[in-house]
Amino acid sequence: MSILLHELVSTVLGTSVALLLLPQPQKFSGQSHTVLEQLRQDRSNLYSRFQSRLDRTRTEITPAHYLLMAAALGGLAFWLTSQILQSWLLAIPAFFAGVLLVERLIQVLSARNRERFEAANLRAIRIIASSLRTSPSYLHAFEQVVKSPFIDPIAAEEYKRLVDLLHAHIPLETAMQQMSSRTGSADVAYLATVIQVQKELGGDMAKTLDLAVTSILRRRQQQRRQRAAMSQILAQVNLLSVMPFVFVFSLYANNPHHFAPLTQTIGGRLLLLGCLLSILAGGELIRFVAMHRFARRSHSCNE
Repeated sequence: MSILLHELVSTVLGTSVALLLLPQPQKFSGQSHTVLEQLRQDRSNLYSRFQSRLDRTRTEITPAHYLLMAAALGGLAFWLTSQILQSWLLAIPAFFAGVLLVERLIQVLSARNRERFEAANLRAIRIIASSLRTSPSYLHAFEQVVKSPFIDPIAAEEYKRLVDLLHAHIPLETAMQQMSSRTGSADVAYLATVIQVQKELGGDMAKTLDLAVTSILRRRQQQRRQRAAMSQILAQVNLLSVMPFVFVFSLYANNPHHFAPLTQTIGGRLLLLGCLLSILAGGELIRFVAMHRFARRSHSCNE
């Protein structure tokens, strides 16, 4: 039974790694891809919503990659837990650790991409303001952002999608709302509100955008101080969550029979499994409370 279990886990890990290394299918690019994306919105299903959620993270992780990485990491966690508990049945909950690890990876990559986008978006707003001083066309201003060599590609791609939607005769308000929901950036939502109000009331849009940049910079300074304090809390949570597992696996690697007194009975195995799950749940609970408090403070700063 143990040999069969090892072969099964090895097969899952090998297949997952092999499929992860396969080249990604070529995607549509340009205006046709943007129009198709617009047409699919009213016919979205569970898979398309999951794919759009991954697209908003801008991590280039597809649903297939997500499932394969979760299966590979979950299989590894299942094998390690089954070795410690000496029971494959009690180790089944460890499969869900693969999903948790992939989510953590996506959050880290998404946070980095969001920082890059927001930094580049400030330059983009300044370029839009400069372009509107010479030409009142929003389309021309957005095209200048796409062509600018000083804009990070991660922001230039989003503005290119915006330009493609405008070329497809999608209203500016709708295109800006889609960009805001796709990026999840408070700065883009603020820019969309400014453009909509300015179109309705009129006035000097270039001057308004300059004031918007100043307001965004002031808000980002406040958020930077909050992130500095939050990063210390999250670092402590990560350390407290990881160290017990490292300690347990280190003891097992040093002496595979170290937990033998606990694994001799079903009660001892359940107690050991409960300790591992409690450590994991406690770390996630502290992370949730800390992130929820940070989100409330960020929302108050945006207002």
